[in-house]
Amino acid sequence: MTHEIVVLVVAFVAGLLLYPPLLSGLARRHIGQRVAAYGPATHRVKEGTATFGGALFCALVLVAWLALDRSREGFIAIFALLGGAALGALDDAVNIQSRSKLGFGGWNKIAVEVLVGLLVGVGLVVAGFTHQYFPGLGAPDLGWGVVPLTVIALVAASNAVNLTDGADGLAASCTALVFFGISVIAVGVHDLHVVIIAAALTGSVAAFLVYNWFPARLFMGDTGALALGSVMVALSAELHLLWALPLLGIVFVIETASVIINVGSIRRYGRRVFRASPLHHHFEELGLREDRLVGVFAAVAALGTGFTVLYAHLAGPPT
Repeated sequence: MTHEIVVLVVAFVAGLLLYPPLLSGLARRHIGQRVAAYGPATHRVKEGTATFGGALFCALVLVAWLALDRSREGFIAIFALLGGAALGALDDAVNIQSRSKLGFGGWNKIAVEVLVGLLVGVGLVVAGFTHQYFPGLGAPDLGWGVVPLTVIALVAASNAVNLTDGADGLAASCTALVFFGISVIAVGVHDLHVVIIAAALTGSVAAFLVYNWFPARLFMGDTGALALGSVMVALSAELHLLWALPLLGIVFVIETASVIINVGSIRRYGRRVFRASPLHHHFEELGLREDRLVGVFAAVAALGTGFTVLYAHLAGPPT
């Protein structure tokens, strides 16, 4: 527990100190967010808001791992983090520089995510993280079956966090809660590698949230969103909780489901189920302020995280 608190606090303070100069540097270089035309009208004022903020919390986590861990187990999660960040940075660069594109091509992005997921999955097998909890079955050994499961989970989670990152403070608050829950579980099973990385993520993302809260002065960009979704999968797998990801990331599941439902309904019946999707846009269209909306979604994220922590505690060590 001491390691968790120290790493979390140091990462938070470092983020608070380093984000202002990053903001100034991004502003000088005119690195700002482009807003999609199909988004809510209230988001037009966000055009030009500094983006690429996810690069700093990824860097802080990397520094924490290099300073305190440098283990093979920790490297799996760091690789997932940096792989997602690199892909997101490319997506952000296209978004910022191109007038005709809002990011890297969708299928190209998925192909890279599959590659990152494949390498993370192989790393999990080599490191021995093939036992994964499943309700009622304990933690059966999936063997090499953990690789395709990791690929699917990483593609789904990284894109789900990216979809959720559409309201000020939403993705940051929900992921900070998730990583705090992961660090609590890791403390309970004495997994220091996961404790260090998850606590560093919690603290640095919480520091980012100070500048990302409504009205946001800084966005994480795809650099941050894809990195957070990817490392969430790797850390969950190292705690043998891949199957628990839908509960742990319940907000991201709901957001993604709302998009699938809306798109499917439009294509099949020619009408929407929600006024807009992902779901947070629906509530914005109904007039709910972003800060209140984020509070509600964060409460749901806290419930999902709390139940996952309870499940991990009751499940006991994998056998």
